[in-house]
Amino acid sequence: MTLPTSVGLCPDLRQETFELPAQAVSVADARNRVHERLLQWGFAPEVCHTARLVVSELFTNAVLHTDSDRIGCLLYVADGQVRIEVRDQGSYTSTPMLRFPGADEERGRGLQLIETLAQAWGVESAGLGLGHIVWAVIRP
Repeated sequence: MTLPTSVGLCPDLRQETFELPAQAVSVADARNRVHERLLQWGFAPEVCHTARLVVSELFTNAVLHTDSDRIGCLLYVADGQVRIEVRDQGSYTSTPMLRFPGADEERGRGLQLIETLAQAWGVESAGLGLGHIVWAVIRP
């Protein structure tokens, strides 16, 4: 795991990147890495818990809905905001979007949770055939 970094003219810029196999067991590892790093950076436990939930949902979606071998995560903090980006290698059957499943459906609420917890979120193409980046911003 890399150490926090201060870069250039933005002394509060910190970032952590990691990549894990696109397997269900990696979700817990991603969740714990983000939580621990934010604690080390001095964020309140509530912020760490929120980030933990967000990365869990984003990583789970990448594992379940892409044909990726590996999933990358960028945890980025600047100007007091926490940004979490999850990058997959694979293709979605459709672009990730907010769904409103019926009461009897077991899945489909992950992005609703992101919508509730994050100040902003979105999906970007990582380039032709390179997968997607799904990101969320949390403001403490």
